[in-house]
Amino acid sequence: MNPLGIRIPVRILLLRFRPFRWENSMPSSLQISKVVRLLFVFAFLALIPSATFLCAQITMPLADIHAGMKGTGRTVFKGDRIETFEFEVLGIQRNISPGHSLILVKASGGPLAETGILAGMSGSPCYVDGKLIGALSIGFAFEKEPMGGITPIGEMLDQLRDLPETSPVRTPLILPKLEPPKVLKAALRGEMLSLADLLGDRGQVAEGASELPLVISGTPLLPETQALFSGLPLRFSNAGTGAMVSPAPNAKASPIEPGGMASIALVQGDMDMAASGTITWVSGKKVLLFGHQLFNLGGVDLPLWSASVAGNVASYQSSFKLAQPVAPIGALRLDRSVGVGGVLGAEPRMVPLRIGLNLAGRKTLNFRFEIMDHPFITPILVSAAVSQTLNGYVRGLGLQSLSLQGNLKIVGHPAIEIENVIADLNPNRLALFVGAMVQSLAMNPFERPVFEGISLTIKAEERLDLTAISAVRLLKAHVKRGDSLPVLVTLQNIQGVRENATLNIPVPHNAQIGKATLLVGDGLSLSAADPDERVIDVSGLNDIVRLLNGALRNNHAYALLVQSQPGAGLRGSRIEGIPPSVASLIASDGGSSDNKLQRHIIGRALLPLEREVKGLITLEVEID
Repeated sequence: MNPLGIRIPVRILLLRFRPFRWENSMPSSLQISKVVRLLFVFAFLALIPSATFLCAQITMPLADIHAGMKGTGRTVFKGDRIETFEFEVLGIQRNISPGHSLILVKASGGPLAETGILAGMSGSPCYVDGKLIGALSIGFAFEKEPMGGITPIGEMLDQLRDLPETSPVRTPLILPKLEPPKVLKAALRGEMLSLADLLGDRGQVAEGASELPLVISGTPLLPETQALFSGLPLRFSNAGTGAMVSPAPNAKASPIEPGGMASIALVQGDMDMAASGTITWVSGKKVLLFGHQLFNLGGVDLPLWSASVAGNVASYQSSFKLAQPVAPIGALRLDRSVGVGGVLGAEPRMVPLRIGLNLAGRKTLNFRFEIMDHPFITPILVSAAVSQTLNGYVRGLGLQSLSLQGNLKIVGHPAIEIENVIADLNPNRLALFVGAMVQSLAMNPFERPVFEGISLTIKAEERLDLTAISAVRLLKAHVKRGDSLPVLVTLQNIQGVRENATLNIPVPHNAQIGKATLLVGDGLSLSAADPDERVIDVSGLNDIVRLLNGALRNNHAYALLVQSQPGAGLRGSRIEGIPPSVASLIASDGGSSDNKLQRHIIGRALLPLEREVKGLITLEVEID
């Protein structure tokens, strides 16, 4: 058995062809089976692309490798043709991390004298005496000679031998039930959290860790979007400055064998975001690449494409290949520190994203994307796709307004309807708002959501539709339970024009006699003020869907009447209305609430507006 657990019938290479004859006028089943086996042998030999492929199955252990050894590697320097380069082993760098080593080499041949080790050569299989020793996986910035490191093939096979042929099981995302739910509360404020914020110290990239070049087609990502990826060992490249270009109509893919070029897509469609590298090992349907991690996420499900190389760009800092994807060939299923593994012919599952962009009623553009499906990464990629779309067609500076309507659909739950208006110099606020909605669903601690699709319609106007809440006045000094509280709200636009609106807030019969707090403001400001602390008490994804659908919008002016009510936390739930003398006897169990007064909304009124509203004013009200 070879390391991947697939039996290789080496004996077929020593076949002796013997003449045979039919013993009777009609062939027997035994004779037919002999013919079938012989035809199978011919078919198997026809599938072998070259003798080098068979050599790739023979490996050399790290213990047998020493300085001074010379060998050859395979990669694509131009087009679809696999070429060879030479290398000399300089030594072994042991324990670069616990249990992992690196074979240091000096390479030559092809364009390497001018370019050094190229980004995109990662995964290039390297052979000594016809035996595979590993995958070229790293180069060095600002190198004067083409020196690099090889990940030993034994380490790759140890971590990737259990490559699953089916997509990862959709198990729930195991997260602590935070108090309060950090991601949900941020989403209700329209804020998106970076991976570093979510993971804390675990999200910090170790100093000196190698960074994966992640290639973006089109305009570069804005700094705010790039900041969301903080915590991952990534280096962003723009297709205009290097790494991947759109496939040419007549592009021909390199062979799907060791040394061939391949691309892994995180986003595909009207924007491409991908990492390209070289195939190290092919055995049956299983293929290993890179010799280093993509994200080191373990089980993944991503499109795997064949690729060719349009050309090489020599750089004093780090040279790279201009890779172009050609055709889908399978799915990436495993992402480990020493490489990635995929299954040829498999179908990956992506999250569909559709964006309709209305440019002031003059033109409507439609965009389609397929996004990587992963709890941590999907929200960031969705935000990046929205950001890239807006940056390509909406002005970067100047007064503008963006209005959003759309929905997020997940299996087994009602659609989440989203609405927002952004009046700002920076359109990226809208992208972060959408990402925050997706993040609150993808990272819920209760179950793994299955996204059916995300559909957005965005209208862009080159004017500033912005209104401020400039004043609030109570039309009654006191209000009785069961009556309505009239509130006069003064709004002012950016030209200084004022308008008044009266909001009537119903006061419930069971309101407490005494003081209450009136908050008048826009939806996002009110969410940040947290007028209803019970909003954090959620027990399942259904609750999160309900809260998102009922979230306060920033294109409405709200008047909220709030009171504090005594209660206690017991087994993770809130019990309202408990007298302080009783609540003091119930010890907090570390659940969703402590023994304290807790605010909640007892009455509300809203004023819908087709523009962004900003401002928050607080007043005290006396209830009789």
